[in-house]
Amino acid sequence: MKKLFKRALAFSAAAALMAAAMPPVSAKDYKKETVYPTPFTAARDSAEYKRFVKASPKLSIEATPDYYYYSNDCVTLSWTEVDNALLYYVYGKKGKTWKKIGPALGSSATIYGGYYSSSYVTGLTDKELSEYTAFKIRAVTYDTNDSRIMSAYSNTVSYTKREKPPVVVYDEEIEEEAEYEADEAVEYEAYEDVVDGDSYSLNASYAPAPATMKGAFVPYENSEEYTSYDKNGFKKASDSPLSTISADVDTAAYANARRMVNNGVLPAADSVRTEEFINYFDYDYAKPKGNSVFSVTYELSDCPWNSKAQLLMLGIHAKDVEKEPDSNLVFLIDVSGSMDEKEKLPLVGDSLKKLSSEMSAEDTLSIVTYSGEERVCLTGAKGNMKKCVGDIMDALEADGSTNGEAGINMAYDIAEKYYKQDGSNRVILATDGDLNVGISDKDELSKFIAGKRQSGVYLTVLGVGSGNLKDNKMEALAKDGNGNYHYIDCAEEASKVLVDERKQTLVTVADDVKFQLEFNPALVDSYRLVGYEGRRLENEDFADDKKDAADVGAGQSVTVMYEVIRTDSAANTLKYQKSTGNTTDLCTLKMRYKKPGSAKSVQTRSVIKAGSYLKYEDTGIRFRFAACVAEAAMYLSGDTSYGNVSIKKAYSRYRQLDRAELAKIGYSDDFGDFMANAVKLAK
Repeated sequence: MKKLFKRALAFSAAAALMAAAMPPVSAKDYKKETVYPTPFTAARDSAEYKRFVKASPKLSIEATPDYYYYSNDCVTLSWTEVDNALLYYVYGKKGKTWKKIGPALGSSATIYGGYYSSSYVTGLTDKELSEYTAFKIRAVTYDTNDSRIMSAYSNTVSYTKREKPPVVVYDEEIEEEAEYEADEAVEYEAYEDVVDGDSYSLNASYAPAPATMKGAFVPYENSEEYTSYDKNGFKKASDSPLSTISADVDTAAYANARRMVNNGVLPAADSVRTEEFINYFDYDYAKPKGNSVFSVTYELSDCPWNSKAQLLMLGIHAKDVEKEPDSNLVFLIDVSGSMDEKEKLPLVGDSLKKLSSEMSAEDTLSIVTYSGEERVCLTGAKGNMKKCVGDIMDALEADGSTNGEAGINMAYDIAEKYYKQDGSNRVILATDGDLNVGISDKDELSKFIAGKRQSGVYLTVLGVGSGNLKDNKMEALAKDGNGNYHYIDCAEEASKVLVDERKQTLVTVADDVKFQLEFNPALVDSYRLVGYEGRRLENEDFADDKKDAADVGAGQSVTVMYEVIRTDSAANTLKYQKSTGNTTDLCTLKMRYKKPGSAKSVQTRSVIKAGSYLKYEDTGIRFRFAACVAEAAMYLSGDTSYGNVSIKKAYSRYRQLDRAELAKIGYSDDFGDFMANAVKLAK
């Protein structure tokens, strides 16, 4: 949908300066000072209702040439706000006909003539704007039945297109423009040299696509940020028999890599977290029986990329819920200037519309936006108020700096206000992660969001966009705030995360889930954890109930893989190792988790038998598919120190998998397309 409104630039700059200069407002202050907008509850025959429909907002207009964005006119409408209004409809007159231009929030809207050249979002053309001769507005609200209520029209203000006066250009400006064009020419010439030389870098921030690939990628200035982790190495089972990690249910790394590959770019090594590639897919593990919260499935076979090792695959599957609990969801949406691209704010709006379409009247829904200022757009609405939510989403506009700290405070305050006992209470943060006001340091952000865990409100982070993505900050928010992190690169991914896997994303069945494997030194010489570099825990953290770990959703699976070198094939056999008393146990998996709302964890134990080993060709479809995913992710992340890790070999094995067998575990062919394009780029 075309977005027709932009806030005035002067207002944005002032807001950014004020946000930078003022200390953050506490949640306590919000409760004191803020009257949150809510759906209309007054009866249709009440005095309050009659006052609203008779209200006539007072409108004024300013029309000025807009040189900065190369258009002839810029029309700013300002009005007095009406009590109980959630938004405003703006109307323009063409000839004798009035047409609704679109919704707007707050007390002003700016309509740009010409194309808004700094973003992908297009406004009115200069010709279209010149066809309007007058404007007026109406205040809009919704009752709890999602029925729209309109106020009276405002006064009508006339508009006359202004001629653009001549612009005086100084010599310095001409020189600066010439220097800029010269720099651009040099950069483009270097880009052509790379394309002609067919040279591509595995770990570059961007790499041009081969000329044979459709939609060859044009390089852009890349300021994306990722956390770098040291890769896991082999550990001797005799010296370090314990391996302790937090569960990981995030899937952002795979969807983000898919975005890059679709743009003709091999992902930066630090952007690839192997466990998130593996856990992106469903493996149809056996479901828990009886009152068990988790089931454990495992397979042991040859490691395809390391001939000296065997590969152990552990599948942990959480119980599902028959009836989804009532939800209290707060949409926290970044509307800063960096979100002003078609794959950012418009995609977020469509994503949250999809989610709201799945909600019921028993659910509660609120919307908060933040940039240089934070705005509460809606609180305490019924979940099934789809028209109201759609209207507000369509009225969102991106502009200003990014004060995420203030927005998060406000969102958690509202989530606590409408807290549902035994329900799903969650803040859903949609952002590109570019926090530049308030807390912007990743470590400080982790401490800040960790303090929100005590509220009982969970967090889902939806990352969007390219070129400016701050993946490191979003990963930290999710990891430290009882959250999960997903990257939304397309409408299909939004449906997967928020509709198809809604219960997994939003309904938590186990808190602080930790795994600890104890390897038997009599059978295992050494082992290596595949991925999970950012989820490693100290061994003593396993039994420490104060140590935070990941939370697992209803029906969700967690997959963990280890490369295992057996003693009978090791270069340094443990000659004097004492017997464990049981030489049939390869290792023991211990799990600790808390029931939601509990402060004390429970522990389970599963034994993995060495005799479960199968030849690779005899393993099931899930093992062979997961091995392909793992090897591809290891290659892309630069984790190639052990064995012969090859994305081409992984792709070759993948192509041999039976599609009918894959379909049985619910897999679609997205990974095949991803691999085919990644292999081309890796040449």
